[in-house]
Amino acid sequence: MNKKLNFVDRFLTLWIFLAMAIGVGVGVLFPSIEQAMDAVTIGTTNIPLAFGLILMMYPPLVKVDFRKLHVIFTKPRLLLVSLAVTWIVGPLLMFFLAAGWLGDRPDLMSGL
Repeated sequence: MNKKLNFVDRFLTLWIFLAMAIGVGVGVLFPSIEQAMDAVTIGTTNIPLAFGLILMMYPPLVKVDFRKLHVIFTKPRLLLVSLAVTWIVGPLLMFFLAAGWLGDRPDLMSGL
């Protein structure tokens, strides 16, 4: 089955680099943007960043066929492995990477 990627998916790397360039450009052209972004922070959550992340995650999430979700519960081993990798292996890996490379910079460790 040869399925061709659509226009957006085919040039995804280009869109990512373009978005990064626009972000850097906005920061250079408007240096006060940092204070404006900090002004719309609630607690430790930056609202524009959270909104952007939701917009970024929405397209892949809508492609989930929720009618087939019950199938995952017929394979408990697959479900347990997936949960273990997501909630145990991933966080431990990130912690050890952060401790190994950023052990002297605790302010940056939480980002990793």
